Amino acid sequence: MPSHRQMTVDPPITDRGMGNSATNDLKTMFSTSPLYLGEVSSDSIREQYQGDVLDREINDGGHTFGTFDPNYSGAPDMSKVKTGGGGDPASPFVPNPSSPGEGSVSPTDQPEAPDGFGETPSATPFAGVGSKLGPKESSTAISNQTLGDYVLGKSS
Repeated sequence: MPSHRQMTVDPPITDRGMGNSATNDLKTMFSTSPLYLGEVSSDSIREQYQGDVLDREINDGGHTFGTFDPNYSGAPDMSKVKTGGGGDPASPFVPNPSSPGEGSVSPTDQPEAPDGFGETPSATPFAGVGSKLGPKESSTAISNQTLGDYVLGKSS
């Protein structure tokens, strides 16, 4: 668990000076701010972001993306991808390299890929499971995390 938290609404108390504001002067000028009335805190902001953004479907009203689920609930299960000829991929990891044949440009005429072509992804050159971990499994692990769970090198 990370020990450092990003400062949001708990600024350090400062005195007026070069490059500093005066905290007490700001409280006097903005005395009706929810921040100074105690209605907003780091914990309330964190709770609101977790509940209103990370834990529910986001809908932008059709402006750009429509709806988006940050929990990746629709992630594909690679073991259920239909493969073969007729325009289907060779495997869940690569397209079918076979040609539909002379005189045809229709993917429905495409034969199955050569035996063993693209059945498993190549090993990742870096630490971790990389391409051998399917989107369904990784999405489930990521969506179960909450703010503060992300630690360099230890994310599930």
